[in-house]
Parts: sequence; C-alpha cells; structure tokens
Amino acid sequence: MNKTLLNYILNGFIILLLGLIVYLSYSLITNASRSKNQNKKEITDTSKTPITNQPNLMSQIDVQNATNESGIALKMTEYLRSKGFDVVEMGNNKIKDLENTTVIDRKGDRKAAERLAHTLGIPDKKIIQQINTSLYLEATVVIGKDYKDIKPFNEKQK
Repeated sequence: MNKTLLNYILNGFIILLLGLIVYLSYSLITNASRSKNQNKKEITDTSKTPITNQPNLMSQIDVQNATNESGIALKMTEYLRSKGFDVVEMGNNKIKDLENTTVIDRKGDRKAAERLAHTLGIPDKKIIQQINTSLYLEATVVIGKDYKDIKPFNEKQK
C-alpha cells in the first residue's frame, strides 16, 4: 500500500474521531443544562396533598385474636384494609378470652390510635399506650369477646 494513501486514511480516521468527540461533548453539555432547568421547577407544598387515596393509612398495624373464635382476625384485617389501614400482621394472641377489644398505641401517636379506634367503633377509654419501637408497629388491635359489638362484625357488608 502506498504511504501517501495510508496517511490519507489515518488522517480521515482522526478527523472522524474528532467529529465524534465534538458531538459527544455537545450532547453532554446540552443534557446537563437541560437537567439543571428541569430541576428548577416550582416547589409546591405537598404536606396537605394526600399521597394515596387511603386517608387512614397508618404505618403498620397488627391484628390479634384474643378469643376462641376462628376467622375473627382475618375479618378484622379485611375490614381495616377496606377502610385504608395498612395491616401487616395478624394472628392469635397468647391470651384467650379477653373481655374487651383494645387498641394498643405502639408509637405514642394518640391521634392515630383514636382514628383507628373510631373506625372500629371502640371507645377511647379502650386505647392503651405500650410504646415498643422494636415492633415497628404503630398500633395493635387485640380482639376481645365483645367483638360482635364493634363495626367490622355488626355493620352490614356492602
């Protein structure tokens, strides 16, 4: 191959590489300036805007059956979820034959516990506070023998 022809080919290749470098640099600069402009969007206060369509959403709720009746915790869980609560655990309580259904506040948020109790039709006097951050729960509902008197079991299902 002729030395002059080889020089032309190499020079052409170098020119192509330089063109590619210029194009990539231009793309990088324009994308960086575009993303800066996109980040300058108006900041709005979302504290009053609901994030979900579940207004009663609590962090974590546990439902425990303290009766000898089976299926009670499942029915309570389904009811609470239909009302927008996040039930993450359900099962049987160690104690059986508990007289009254109780809401246990696990985080110290009395208002949230009251919302939960009102949803169930439980009076505020049946809310107790037992803060335990190691459980990662906001509240526990312990279903007692009075379960037939609370909303999930006496409301007509729609």
